[in-house]
Amino acid sequence: MAMSPQRRRLLERVARGLAERAAQAQILRVAIDGPDAAGKTKFSWDLDGLLHPLLREGAELRRFSADDLLLPPVLRRAPDPRWVYEHAYPIGRLRQIIVGDPQHERPGTVLLVDGMSLLRPELEELWDVTVYLSVSESVTMERVLARVDEDDDRDEVEARYRERYLPALELYRKIADPLGRADIVIDMTDVLDPRIERWSGL
Repeated sequence: MAMSPQRRRLLERVARGLAERAAQAQILRVAIDGPDAAGKTKFSWDLDGLLHPLLREGAELRRFSADDLLLPPVLRRAPDPRWVYEHAYPIGRLRQIIVGDPQHERPGTVLLVDGMSLLRPELEELWDVTVYLSVSESVTMERVLARVDEDDDRDEVEARYRERYLPALELYRKIADPLGRADIVIDMTDVLDPRIERWSGL
């Protein structure tokens, strides 16, 4: 799908801000947070393409999706949303990836990490810039159900989200207040026309 003019303008603004920050840093660690189906991975991918040409010569841009570390669904089916929130990611391994080896980074390097609950207390001090992509629970459910494979049970998927995953994300919002603390908050209800709700830190 071609990028809409509105989406491109927003992403270009974010890219320019990150490039300016990265020019003064050894490495700039950027969290792209948000609930499931907010469009985090696609946002990160599009941002990569616009940001990379703006970086100083020799700087690298690396992307990592924290969802690659998510526990398999069969292990995330514990009935307690708190357990899901606390154990969905191996936090120690995620911290290692985020921290990396700063002494061997090329100056001006940017690390883009997309995933859920990245502003949790165990990770918050690692980020230089935090972006939160916001959608309502109803939008999350609509998008999740739209991507269910025909071999899956839609009712079972919906029940899993309503009973475990959505409450786990609500618990995260209560604990970490990502909407209140992120440097940039973007309403992603319309992925073709995202709207900036807060802009600070760039």
